[in-house]
Amino acid sequence: MDQEVNSHLFVFTIASLCLVSLGIIGLVELIWPGRLPRWLIHPVSNIINTYLEWRYPILHKDRRKKIPSCRYVWPNGQGDTAKFLDGIENSGTWEKQNGSLQAVFKDSDKHSKAPANNSGFYMSQLLGQCVGLISGRDWQAVRKVAEVPFGHRAISSRIPDFERHVTEQFQKLHLYGNLDQGLIHPTDDLKMLPFWIVAEVFYGHLPTFLIKELDDLAPLRERVFKYVIKGGIHRFSWTRWLPTAANADLNKFKQAWRGFNHRALRYAQANNLQVPIAHMQAAVAAGQITEEQLLQTLDEALYANLDVTTGGLSWNLVFLAAHPEVQSQLRHEISEAESKNELHAYITNRATYLAACVLESSRLRPLAAFSVPQAAPTAREINGYIIPAGTSFIVDSYALNVRNEAWMPDNNAYRPERFLGGRGSDRRYLFWRFGFGPRQCMGKHVADMVIRTTLAHLVHHYDLSLLNGGVPWTRNRESWITHPDFQLRCLKRA
Repeated sequence: MDQEVNSHLFVFTIASLCLVSLGIIGLVELIWPGRLPRWLIHPVSNIINTYLEWRYPILHKDRRKKIPSCRYVWPNGQGDTAKFLDGIENSGTWEKQNGSLQAVFKDSDKHSKAPANNSGFYMSQLLGQCVGLISGRDWQAVRKVAEVPFGHRAISSRIPDFERHVTEQFQKLHLYGNLDQGLIHPTDDLKMLPFWIVAEVFYGHLPTFLIKELDDLAPLRERVFKYVIKGGIHRFSWTRWLPTAANADLNKFKQAWRGFNHRALRYAQANNLQVPIAHMQAAVAAGQITEEQLLQTLDEALYANLDVTTGGLSWNLVFLAAHPEVQSQLRHEISEAESKNELHAYITNRATYLAACVLESSRLRPLAAFSVPQAAPTAREINGYIIPAGTSFIVDSYALNVRNEAWMPDNNAYRPERFLGGRGSDRRYLFWRFGFGPRQCMGKHVADMVIRTTLAHLVHHYDLSLLNGGVPWTRNRESWITHPDFQLRCLKRA
């Protein structure tokens, strides 16, 4: 009886301390946003961490050892800044401190994605209902509606449209950028290229006023997502009532985004355009999916995945610039395909040197250091630890893609030839790019085709090389996706 009373007293004490601490923190954060002193963060974090370890224990099957883990740190836990902005540095550090665990993803279609990526309330209002972050029947319904224009055959048929966009982008860089001076920034100069390609997939050819409206929304959307990554008090639902700049920007974006899509739909209907947005809106009208699911899925595909595709594209330029022998061999293959009038078939082929270059770049520079959390429906035993059902797993992409013994001894070297020959299934769980199993990224085909089409144009018409000896390879520390942040030499070929 005494033990039971003591147990209840312990829980009550911890809960009371948590509530009082949260109240103090909320007041301080409201008056001085981001100014909470470290001496207060540390004890509050310890209290919350103690409660979480007691409430959700993960033990070894011997019932004595706790699973190695990162401690909770107020207010973002172990992310999002730690997982995304500082993920590359933390990947190696966390592996040394906590060991290496491998989860089995063969039943990933039965896994549930963490609500709003475990990023809190603010994220849930922005992307919590998008196809990439929902599960079960909701995911099946939205995926069925949204994936139609993104199948391999549908995307392959659009290669001429992609080539048109790529050509226009490089013409703009000559007119308004630094390409006439022989310089290209692999991120900044190509950032909007995937955006306009995917926008055309959804909406068809937009009139000038809608193009401007979509373009004007991009800076606001980028600012909103920085609030997501920063975290802080906006991770909590009660902050929706606060008169903050973050809330004002979110509401402004959501209202403008809904308005744009309504106008784009009306334009398509008025001009009898058979475009995906019309079919998707019909699914909303039929009750197959909700309007919020559609709007957030469109947002995910355009704005959220803008950084993703740009990251996948930009590092290819860097590696080709650093490896002229690879660039030369790739140019030879592309020229040969073009001379035979087989360039489109070459771009869509998964077994080419071009495809191997793209894979090797993404192996060495994964888009993010850690994957989106997802939970298995049943308990798992991993390295002797019993992981309860519903516990979120994430993949450390650098541990898998780079430090994995399967890629040794030249695991840090850029060698596209490693992806030539063999079966892709042999590398299924050795390489993280678009996810594992049936829940792979819906946009993987369009991302690959955009990257390959751009590289084919670039290598055929330009010579890439590094500036100033090529060091250091700095990255944009403000982006949640790994983006290079330096210029390359890019000279037009005779």
